[in-house]
Amino acid sequence: MSESGSALHSDTRVSVRSGARDISGWLSASQSDMSAAFSSMRRAVARVVGLSARRGATSASRPEMSGTSRLRISASFSSSAGARESSSSPGLFEFRVCSVKPGAMDAYLAACAAHAETRARLEPGFLGAFRTSTGGELNEITRVTHFADYDARDATSAAKRADPAWRAFCQDTENMLEKHTSEMYLPATPCLEAIAKSPSDANAFSRWRAFFHENDKKHEHALDEKPGVFELRAYQLELGYNPIPKLVAHMAEGLPSKLASDPDENGALVGMFYSDVGRLNRFVEVWRYDSAQKHIAAREAARGAQTWRACVGHIAPMVQMFDTKLTEPTRCSPTQ
Repeated sequence: MSESGSALHSDTRVSVRSGARDISGWLSASQSDMSAAFSSMRRAVARVVGLSARRGATSASRPEMSGTSRLRISASFSSSAGARESSSSPGLFEFRVCSVKPGAMDAYLAACAAHAETRARLEPGFLGAFRTSTGGELNEITRVTHFADYDARDATSAAKRADPAWRAFCQDTENMLEKHTSEMYLPATPCLEAIAKSPSDANAFSRWRAFFHENDKKHEHALDEKPGVFELRAYQLELGYNPIPKLVAHMAEGLPSKLASDPDENGALVGMFYSDVGRLNRFVEVWRYDSAQKHIAAREAARGAQTWRACVGHIAPMVQMFDTKLTEPTRCSPTQ
């Protein structure tokens, strides 16, 4: 292991021990001291998980958009996000899931494409929209949006409600949806730090933006190139304050081994997140592959990575449920 890798792992272990002592102290607090202890506990978990920025459907079913329109919309998302969000802060990420009524998917995607520039104008942190192709509800679309903080999300929501074009989009699509859910996630920064090639690569927002900027450049020369396959892997952990920090520490240790087992780079890690509002103690990974078969190749290669296998062995006892689904980006998704 390199000196930088050893230092990272040592720092992670120290953070976990320090966080564990603080959490233990919170658990032993008397009821009258609960409020103060709760604040202490949140700071302890933040240290362990790395909240501080300083640490770091098929083509036929898609409504068509011209290559020029796709590039213009993507550029609008990128420049607006860069102007309004600081790359030094990872912020928070909303995972919003829409369940579309059977038979309404084509019309819904067409409406999304028609209002794509409205979304780019009002929601500059919009990172991607992914339609489930296998492993889950087939009429489901998952959108991921970045916000600097909860106040920024509130401001964005207020602006959308006041905007005539956005209200028209909502009116056009409200009868196409069966249900609409939202959960907020924070980035698992230590996991990104463990594999980062640059400081910005360890920032979840900067990493994702760089990812689809790179794809923009690729699509300048191949606008009709087949989009990638995105895997959403979700772990539901047992109740308690320790499972998420422990999982993040194990992931940070095992990830370099997993990526090293895939020298052909069949898979690319887009981001790792844990829930803040919604189903708590939930951990989500987002990976991109050029095809579903390359997803299988990356998975099979990881089985031979011994450090990664040990990581999975440590994590498994804490996991109550694990699921994975493959998705494809919608035509108006900035991330392809």
